Amino acid sequence: LPTSGLSPAQEAGNTTLAFPRLGMWWPDPREQPLTDIARYDWVILGDWAAEFITPLKRLNPDILLLNSTNACELGYNPDPDAEPWENTKVRAVPPEWFLTQVGTVLVTDVDTTTTVFHVAAITVTDGINVYDLFVVSDTALIDGEIVFVEGVDPVARTLTVRRGYVRPAAAHLSGTRIAALISFWPRSWVMNLSTMCPTATISPAIGPETWADYNARVAIGLLADPLWDGLLIDRSDPDQSWLIGNSTARTIDPDRSNTLITDYTEFDAAWNAGLRRYEEIIRNAVGPDRILFANWGMPNYDLLNGNNFEGFPSDEYTLDDWHRMVFGPAPNGSYFDWVERARQPNLTMIETYEDDGGPDPTGPGEYDNPCDDPGFVPNYRKMRFGLATALLNDGYFSYEINTNGHGSLCLLWFDEYDNAGAGRGYLGQPLGPAFRAIPTLTTPNKVRGGDFETPDDLIQWDLWADVEEGYSATVSLDASTAASGTGSARVDVLRSQGTDWQVEFSFAPVEVVSGTEYTLSFWAKADRGREATAFLQQNRSPWDMYLWFGPVSLTTTWRFYEVAGVATGADPEAILHFGLGEVTGTVWLDGVRLQEGNRNVWRRDYVG
Repeated sequence: LPTSGLSPAQEAGNTTLAFPRLGMWWPDPREQPLTDIARYDWVILGDWAAEFITPLKRLNPDILLLNSTNACELGYNPDPDAEPWENTKVRAVPPEWFLTQVGTVLVTDVDTTTTVFHVAAITVTDGINVYDLFVVSDTALIDGEIVFVEGVDPVARTLTVRRGYVRPAAAHLSGTRIAALISFWPRSWVMNLSTMCPTATISPAIGPETWADYNARVAIGLLADPLWDGLLIDRSDPDQSWLIGNSTARTIDPDRSNTLITDYTEFDAAWNAGLRRYEEIIRNAVGPDRILFANWGMPNYDLLNGNNFEGFPSDEYTLDDWHRMVFGPAPNGSYFDWVERARQPNLTMIETYEDDGGPDPTGPGEYDNPCDDPGFVPNYRKMRFGLATALLNDGYFSYEINTNGHGSLCLLWFDEYDNAGAGRGYLGQPLGPAFRAIPTLTTPNKVRGGDFETPDDLIQWDLWADVEEGYSATVSLDASTAASGTGSARVDVLRSQGTDWQVEFSFAPVEVVSGTEYTLSFWAKADRGREATAFLQQNRSPWDMYLWFGPVSLTTTWRFYEVAGVATGADPEAILHFGLGEVTGTVWLDGVRLQEGNRNVWRRDYVG
């Protein structure tokens, strides 16, 4: 039976809007009917579409319309026929604000026409890996000029470049730094949002400021028109070391020292601090009532009116990935976290794509729109999976073709949105929160002693630490704390070199059958926030992996975890591991169960 009562988000005030709730990114009001756009509960537009605010609100007085900005990227157009306004901002910002890769210096002077640069280095190494400082198609910053790299000669240590790329050419002296820029999105450069960003002056009336300060002023200006209900802050995700390998970045040099760093922890922390400062400046300026909406945002719940889960669920997400992203724990907040903790009105949304692919950051940004094909049929199964995911809590949903074009590509509309034309909001309000549709598993527990009540329980488990590689750990029965019963297993990791599996708390043997679903459930806590992994594998060489339950985020209080997966191999004597070696500290475990079956099927009932 469904449980009764309001969800936390409803109790916080988001109670009136019926379900399903729908949002949309960047439709094209010049090409698409305004009546189609006005069907959504909220819509992201841009300053270029301000003229459509009044007509859309006339069609739907309750619609929320957001302007949009980008926390850390500036776009440009290198084409000869580019409109002047397309490059105004990127030409005006001080060069100190660009985020660069590790660079080098010129070894000879160059004038404004020199196209072959002699440089001190072409690569950099950490003693193990060699990183290219430049590759063909890079854009590189030298003083205030940007050049396009057309050739790299590692023997002569020269770069062949196209001068004055978007920003004008200038003469440069020997010793001048040159470094590759970073592009994640085509025809855009990443700016340094971190607190490591140097100050520079773009406006004499303002004086020296960082990119975060300046860009916050830009964002505030976008809400000068009171008709806008709020602002999308795109690219507001934390921990930008992820750019390495996922953009043009091979390295990041946040302080422009031309020094390779291999641990980006300090940079990530500085980025996150800069991101929060940026959002705080905007919030303080626009007041408590304007909407600030993040895309894959850092969990600044006190500042933001929700988060956009872009491209989720995608074809690459596993069952465990989906569960952690929806229910948590997730490092930057799960869907449930954002719905229940962000400011009201809370626009948290599941945004699912027909096509999960993204553009080449070095390409022109073009997209072959499948919706233009007269025979196009959307992936109804994927759409329904995304919609059902959103309906597990009080968020919004959008189904779009691709990140490269969003709603402008096609305003897909489905029977599930309005009950085949019967009307929006046909589901009404939920009868209660989501619940597991499958009852507690009754299949046998495949591990023994997992309640850790007695020494006989603990002795059935094994602790291994890779001492030769610098790991050490101890295990004991702890009668002072337990999630259930009177005892728990306490594992103290005394030495660590950063790898989870090099300290393992394990049980064997476990019989596993290929293609069978298994659920691992347990209670855990730690002496500080940290991650642990759980997996089941072959207990001899070649150590084949049968079940990967993924990382779980532990807190300092007892928390129940239930994760599931499908076995990829058969073995009568497999071994279950908890990988605890990533960091030093203490982890407690209790109530460990491994059972056939999977309860990860969820349901939420509605009035309609």
